[in-house]
Amino acid sequence: MTRLYSFYQFRVRFVSSLFFICSVAILGKMLYIQAIQASDLRQITLDAGFTERMVKGHRGYISDRNGQILAETIKTYTFWVNTQKEADRDAIAGLFSKTFGQPADIYQDLLSKRKKYIPLTKALNRSQCLPILEKLKETKGLQCDVSANRFYPFHNLASQVVGYVDQDHKGQFGIERQFDPLLNGKTSNLIFNRAANGKLRKAIVDQHPAVENGADIQLTIDANIQTILLDALKQGMKRSGALTANGVIVNPFTGDILAMASVPDFDPNAFWNYDVSTFLNRTISDTYEPGSTFKLISMTAALESGSFIIDDEFFCENGEYQILPSKIIHDHEPHGDLSLSDIFIYSSNIGLAKMVDQMGAQHIYDYSRKFGFGIRTGVPLPSEASGVLREFNEWTRLSGPFVSIGQEISINTLQLALAYSAAANGGYLPNARIIKNISGNGYEERDYSPKPVRKVMTPQTSELLLTMMEEVVNHGTANKARIPGFRIGGKTGTAEKFINGSYSEKEFISSFAAVFPIDNPKYVCVISVDSPKYGYHWGNETAAPIVKEIFERLIINNKEFIPVTPKEMPQFAHTPNSNQFAPMLATANVAQKQNNLVPNFLGKTLKQTIQEAKNLGLLINPVGTSGRVVWQSVSPGQLVHSASTCTIKLESM
Repeated sequence: MTRLYSFYQFRVRFVSSLFFICSVAILGKMLYIQAIQASDLRQITLDAGFTERMVKGHRGYISDRNGQILAETIKTYTFWVNTQKEADRDAIAGLFSKTFGQPADIYQDLLSKRKKYIPLTKALNRSQCLPILEKLKETKGLQCDVSANRFYPFHNLASQVVGYVDQDHKGQFGIERQFDPLLNGKTSNLIFNRAANGKLRKAIVDQHPAVENGADIQLTIDANIQTILLDALKQGMKRSGALTANGVIVNPFTGDILAMASVPDFDPNAFWNYDVSTFLNRTISDTYEPGSTFKLISMTAALESGSFIIDDEFFCENGEYQILPSKIIHDHEPHGDLSLSDIFIYSSNIGLAKMVDQMGAQHIYDYSRKFGFGIRTGVPLPSEASGVLREFNEWTRLSGPFVSIGQEISINTLQLALAYSAAANGGYLPNARIIKNISGNGYEERDYSPKPVRKVMTPQTSELLLTMMEEVVNHGTANKARIPGFRIGGKTGTAEKFINGSYSEKEFISSFAAVFPIDNPKYVCVISVDSPKYGYHWGNETAAPIVKEIFERLIINNKEFIPVTPKEMPQFAHTPNSNQFAPMLATANVAQKQNNLVPNFLGKTLKQTIQEAKNLGLLINPVGTSGRVVWQSVSPGQLVHSASTCTIKLESM
């Protein structure tokens, strides 16, 4: 018993000693970790569970005055295959063929190459590749890269105004360039929580502020009016064979630019496919001699001088006037005695030259400056040209008469629109507004409310000018802008281009500046067409019909424009026969032939839209796949045969 106890007692002591030694070792190790290695191990643990990353905020939106998104940052998807590894090539080729309507052989040929990276598409938005995304996980070998890219839902619409973001993520041209620092999101260092599988979870906001996105910019542009302007410019340029055309539509009381376009234009989603000349916003970057559209400024100077009354008459020399022994001025048509108003209505160069001789050239110079010519409008867009108005001490004997008829001076289209706005609003030159509002993190609010630059004429002069402009359309040089039943006023311009030191006899700038409605102005529209074919070079042949089409479509889209009957038309000295003013309903102002007009798709589903368009033979190009139509590229009321495709934008209501 004693021997057995002694034997087990030895084992018990040995085991106890072993446990003691192990406990001491463990406790010692714990003490070492806690006391000596604590700070180093704590940092290792933090590094394993958290990570710090540089994150850049999203670039801000650009939208129109009604909130329609013109530029946004979206996720884009690029699909690729590593053909050096195993991949289900038949399934991939079939999937892409079915999604994009391309022959499967195209994708089979790509996949037959042995490379680590074979791109099948590039930077598609989600709506374009949704069927592929749904099959991505089950399609062996198909890879997808996701990135953030700038997207322009309306494509070419307002492309020169908005601009684009290049591959280095820098804004180029238009608003994208002018406000690039403001639109860009700020870069912040954020701490993220890392899950056990290594994936990053949401940032810890308590440690650092949230990512600051770029400011959002809302423009004064109206996408619907912009569509009308762009369509009319394209059709007018095609009809006349011109090199380029540009135009602007302005609210004459606020200076809001409702539409601004140049053609040819470009798609900012694929800017690399276009010549750089299409990026220019020609309404502000191109300057030209305005020709007779400038006579509004000359007539304002005459009426404000106090030297004349509206009925004063001038002998217009039957179309030919030798102002100097070496210089003869001609009229387009011969005239004898013309009153002050008739000189404007029939656009007599000779009558204006004689008026300038009586009141003095200084008066023409002063009013040209007063209207803002020779100075940039200050619209916040890049590359605006100031035009040319030489200092008065540089003028010659011919400068007064020549500037009064729109020569020896160059302007841009926006400057002219603002001048006509002053005549339309009662006498105040408005500031050009392209920015309606800017909002976003850290942006200091500014006052973007309308502000006039200065008063340039009395209300009485404004009324006289509007009356004369209406007569220009009804009986003068702009009869092709006339819309029976609606009151329109304007002035045409046909200017020879100054090339290599002399005036060309074959190349012209055709222009038309218009106010509508003349009795309650809502729109000022100026159109400029560069180098139309000879025969179309007159302002009345090319620019005036473009304006007419624009106003017709505005009438159809706006039910507040009610046509007037001949009895309601104002009675002027030159009132035409009443049968020239047959009353027409606004909804029938554009010829409705066999009901083949583009319908109003707004508020309809994609299925409803496609069905209606199919019955008319109109192709639909949808942006988005769900929701209802919030915008259409072809305005309701346009003849279907003049528009083969209509782009629509769908959004969830």
